[in-house]
Amino acid sequence: MDKRRMALCILLSTLAASVKSTDEFRRANVKLQTYQLQEATVHWDAAQKSVILKEGLMETEGGAYGYFNDTLLLSGWGVLEINAGYGEVTQEDETTFFLAGYLEGYLTAGQMFSHYSNMYPQLIKDEKVLEPLKNFLSKQDQWAREQVKLRRNSDPLWRYMGLILAQLDGLHAGAALWAKSKHREVCMCVFVVVRELSQSFHGSLATCSFPPAQPLSAFTVQFLNGVGDLLDLVPALTPRSNSSAGSGAFRMPGMGHCTALIKVLPGFENLLVGHSSWYTYAATMRIYKHWDFKVSDTHVATGKMSFSSYPGFLMSLDDFYLLGSGLLMTQTSIGVFNASLFSQLSPHSLLAWQRVRLANGLAHTGEEWAQVFSRYNSGTYNSQYMVVDLSRISLSKSIRDGALTVVEQIPGKVMHSDQTRALRRGYWPSYNIPFHAEIYNLSGYSVMWKRYGEDFSYDLCPRAKILRRDQAKVSDLISLKRMMRYNNYKKDPYSKGHPCKTICCRNDLRPRRPRPGGCYDTKVTDYQMALQLVAEAINGPTTQGGLRPFSWQSFNFTIHQGLPHTYSFPFITMRPVLGKP
Repeated sequence: MDKRRMALCILLSTLAASVKSTDEFRRANVKLQTYQLQEATVHWDAAQKSVILKEGLMETEGGAYGYFNDTLLLSGWGVLEINAGYGEVTQEDETTFFLAGYLEGYLTAGQMFSHYSNMYPQLIKDEKVLEPLKNFLSKQDQWAREQVKLRRNSDPLWRYMGLILAQLDGLHAGAALWAKSKHREVCMCVFVVVRELSQSFHGSLATCSFPPAQPLSAFTVQFLNGVGDLLDLVPALTPRSNSSAGSGAFRMPGMGHCTALIKVLPGFENLLVGHSSWYTYAATMRIYKHWDFKVSDTHVATGKMSFSSYPGFLMSLDDFYLLGSGLLMTQTSIGVFNASLFSQLSPHSLLAWQRVRLANGLAHTGEEWAQVFSRYNSGTYNSQYMVVDLSRISLSKSIRDGALTVVEQIPGKVMHSDQTRALRRGYWPSYNIPFHAEIYNLSGYSVMWKRYGEDFSYDLCPRAKILRRDQAKVSDLISLKRMMRYNNYKKDPYSKGHPCKTICCRNDLRPRRPRPGGCYDTKVTDYQMALQLVAEAINGPTTQGGLRPFSWQSFNFTIHQGLPHTYSFPFITMRPVLGKP
């Protein structure tokens, strides 16, 4: 570390010590931060080709209107709801999406800055990857925009992709206006703990690195929306000596991302769906979003969706979506151990977050969802997606073929199948291991099972055993919540004393080298709720079975700007309230 950097870090440490801790400072100001309702409307001035923003009111005649309720520190979630395209002036779909993005960017810009500051050091641990990453994302964005211009008139996929990019541009512009109008000069100093030094000094030494110099640059917006894709892109673009596990062509991915359960009661009386996200606790700046966009394009299945999300994200990431088309989609990620597959990555593709948005917007059925999602596979954020078609379910009567479509992606291949038969038998579990044999073998799980045992087995990994044993106890939302928050690692024989070999991981409770990561939320819904785009959600690591609530006190050197000090929140009901004007 050079002298200037050392001096800067000493200065920052001194400033931090003068306030005792950022958490104590946050607690001292909690009354000012726990509740802030913002309402706003945006109009499109066609003559000036500019946006007119009106704060403090929602005008249904506007191009887009909505609110952001910043209750993260009070309830664990902020709530954003935006209606667009229902105003008195008819507008192009592209304008509708741009205005919706603009309004969201303006209302949530402060949270976007904080979330970027928290996520940057989680993903960029070696700054040598920064330049190739910027180049990849820039080329991908340029290619996608070129394809929109070339193909929007002949292909509904590219026409809708143009709307997504318009929304992304609006998000960037709205956040930039917030920074300018609030006179915020944002310099986001991200503390990146250097592994070697942190081990030597017990995590007490940090270096200060600076993300892109311009506040909320185009890269920042790409970074936020591509967080899931970056989980694969960053190691793939990092030199092999830094990213490989030192075992031939195989590498060890990071933590599995999520547990999901789709449950049908024995007499088909109800359908229950639960999802718990796993990742770093630094990602817990949550916003639940409700969008209702009026779209004139007849190829679009719906402009209405409700989903768990994050600041600056035009998708869920978790994933957990309730769609106006009658589809419900959730997901758990797939680790790709066979590093040779990543040689197929190309910026001339659509990122996973973009293809999810395309499929959500264009598909009427699970089969259509799979077909749309399969196009232009980027091979990043490789996952198992579960699409439930509520129109194929008649409670207490029948569950027709096509009710559950399972889609799995790895670099170079996307497979899907109708798994309604499994659903009729009672449940479908998902826990970061591929179901389809070809995906399982190509991604390297068969090799990992032989090397390391049943943790890599689809049938015999700990979560498979626990869900198989306990899913019969799930009969309503209360028991579903209990299942999705389950962690009894000290007593459950299938957990073998490991706090992450269970449904809701607590990596911070490991006796050796604990880390602030694991299962940090749960979302649940049932058939009738999903039809109304209603769910219940909780933010924070599980406390089930007497586990202590997570606190940042023991992990202050993990950047967690703007996050709660301690997580002991209840489930909150999430439902859209604006309705159509």
